[in-house]
Amino acid sequence: MNKKITANLVLLFLILVCVICIAIVLILPNFFEFAWNDTLRTLLPNAEYFFRFITEFGGTLIYLSLFFTIYWGINKSLAKNLLLVYVASNFVNYYSKSIIGRSRPPESNWILISASHLSTPSGHAQSSSVVWGYVAIKSRTILIWIVSLVIIVLVGLSRMYLGVHWFGDILIGWLFSIIILSLVLIFEESIKNFVGSHNTTLIYLGLALLGFIIMVLSELLLSIDYNIGGPGGQLIGLGLGFAIEEKYIKFESTKNYDTTWKVIVRILLGILLIAIVYLVLYLIIDADIFWMSAIHNIITLLFGIVVWPIIFKKLNL
Repeated sequence: MNKKITANLVLLFLILVCVICIAIVLILPNFFEFAWNDTLRTLLPNAEYFFRFITEFGGTLIYLSLFFTIYWGINKSLAKNLLLVYVASNFVNYYSKSIIGRSRPPESNWILISASHLSTPSGHAQSSSVVWGYVAIKSRTILIWIVSLVIIVLVGLSRMYLGVHWFGDILIGWLFSIIILSLVLIFEESIKNFVGSHNTTLIYLGLALLGFIIMVLSELLLSIDYNIGGPGGQLIGLGLGFAIEEKYIKFESTKNYDTTWKVIVRILLGILLIAIVYLVLYLIIDADIFWMSAIHNIITLLFGIVVWPIIFKKLNL
C-alpha cells in the first residue's frame, strides 16, 4: 500500500470521526446552552472590544484581502484554489444551516454586533478554519500554522463571546471545516489533473453557469429566511472572472526582485480599491434579496479578478 492510499484512508477515517462528532453535538442539548458563553465571558471579562475586532478575521473583507494578496502578487494558481475551497465551504454552510434549522441565541445576549439568518454551523468558525487551514497546509511553515490556528480558535471564541452563536455552532463549524479540508486533500490532485487536460476557460464558464443554476433552484425550492445569493454570486463571479482573465489578460502574479516594490504597490492599492468597491456596494445593495446579494459578490470579484489586473498591467505594476 503506497503512502497516498494510506494518507487517503486516514483522511477518510478522520471524516467519519467528524461526522459522528457532529451527530453527537446535534443530539446533546447541553452544547446549545448559553452557560458556555457566560463562562467564557466570566473567564475573560471586559474583552468585548477585543473579540469584536477579532471576529472580523472571519469576515468577507479579510478573506478578499488574503485571496487577492496571493492572487495579485504571490501565486495565482494557489489563490484560485483557495477561493474555490472557500466558496465550496460557503455552499456547505448554507445547506447545513438550511437542514439543521437552529435559531441563534436571543438578541438580548448579543454584544456590539448583530447577526441574521440561522445559527448552526457557525459560518465564521467554518470559513476561518477552511481558509486559514488551507493556507497553513499549503505554506508548510510552523509560523503560518501557529498564526492560522490562533486565528481559527479566536474567531470561533469571538462568536461565542459576542453572543451570536452557541458553543455547539462553533464545534460543528470546526468539524465541517476538517471534513472539507480532508476532501480537498483527497481529491485536489485528481481535480488538478482533470482541469489540466481540458479547456479551463470552458470549465470556469461552466462553474459560473452552475452557480446560477444552483442559486435559482435553491431560492425557488427552499423556503427559508436565508438566501443563497452570497455563495451563488461568488461562484458566478469567480467563474466569469477566471475565464476572462485567463483568456484575455494573463497577468503575472510574481515578478523578479527588481520589481518587488511594484508588486507591493499593486497589492496595497488593489486591496484599498477592492475594499471601497465592496463597502460601497454593501451600503447601496439590500443583501437580504438574493439576486442583489449575488450582484454584490459578482461585481466585487470581477473587479479584483479582471478590472484591477487590466489597470495594473496598463500602469506596469
